[in-house]
Amino acid sequence: MTQRTILLTGAAGRIGRVMTAALAGRYAWSLTDAQPPPDTRGLPFTRADMGDLGQVQALCRGMDTVVHLAASSDLTSTWEPILENNIIGSYNLLQAASESGCRRVVFASSIHVVDGLSSTPPVGTDAPARPRTLYGASKAWGEALASVYSQRGSLSAICLRLGWVMAGDDPLIQLDNERLDIVLTHADLVELFAGAIEARDELRFGVYYGLSNNRPSRYDLDETRHRLGYNPRDDAFAIARAREPKGLRGWMRGARRLARRWSS
Repeated sequence: MTQRTILLTGAAGRIGRVMTAALAGRYAWSLTDAQPPPDTRGLPFTRADMGDLGQVQALCRGMDTVVHLAASSDLTSTWEPILENNIIGSYNLLQAASESGCRRVVFASSIHVVDGLSSTPPVGTDAPARPRTLYGASKAWGEALASVYSQRGSLSAICLRLGWVMAGDDPLIQLDNERLDIVLTHADLVELFAGAIEARDELRFGVYYGLSNNRPSRYDLDETRHRLGYNPRDDAFAIARAREPKGLRGWMRGARRLARRWSS
């Protein structure tokens, strides 16, 4: 069977490198970024500026799917890089993919679209956007723009609200880390994107949380499981508990955590 042709933007970034390492042989990838990745895995790479519509149009020709990771992801970012990379870049990508007849765009959104919500869990993707940063606001805009293009023609658009992406053995996965509920391990990340790429063609548009199987979690993964066939295996809380030292040292760490909670 012919492999899907897939354009990966932001290929030199942290998530792009994880994706190509895990899925290099599964699809016919073409990589792009402003700078080359440290290791292309033998895949074709084109240096490009996402702010240049002509360059993006050339990249999208002949592609079945575009996985759009390219963005300014600094939560403290000022307006100028957000405008250039997250607003103009996302517009150019969706416009070019639509013009080129691509089947689907998988848009890397963020949990930061809703990080200002105070809703009682579980929070579904039907909750209103409530970003606290320009970065989160730009991702909310990207989701809205993806919806526009999914209704204009034949392009399918799937938006993944990614959590805190890290390796399953990252030392930050500890019980005193207060954001374990938004961890997305590398293994689950790869399965999530493969599910979004392979989801049935009739799925025209959707916004889905991209998190590991963390329990408890504020965010509802039911739609991600159902629509994308996503089956996350990792639980950041379980990983952290397995690392918890035994005996007196572990008891003392637990007591310190309780003290912090009582004082807050």
